Amino acid sequence: MGTINHTNLTTYNVPALAEFFCSVFGFHPLDQRGDKLAVLKNPDGFLLTLMFDKNMTSERGYPGLFHIGFLQATPKDVDTIHQALSTRSYEAPQPDILARGGPHTYGFYCNAPGGVLVEVSTMNLVNTI
Repeated sequence: MGTINHTNLTTYNVPALAEFFCSVFGFHPLDQRGDKLAVLKNPDGFLLTLMFDKNMTSERGYPGLFHIGFLQATPKDVDTIHQALSTRSYEAPQPDILARGGPHTYGFYCNAPGGVLVEVSTMNLVNTI
């Protein structure tokens, strides 16, 4: 058994993706090697490694619905992150009820720089529906 405590994402724009995760989601850099590698850590100790992939482009990225998610405690937390994205000029649709076949959530998906799809949502729908 164990806890997932790190992941590696490939991207065609390491610096922009690192800035996105640091400015919006509270990661901070542990190591950076030019524009080819960044190792980030969040306040919970989760490590996120970003690596340049010469085969990845804005037209050719991750397959299908691959994404990473930031599950939030409340709808207000989702709205706060959405506001943080907007303040930093990142484009994200307004949060809404997401019905995708499983339990409904409140949140949104956005395209982070460098070709990574990010979900921000909460399963706590009290006073949302």
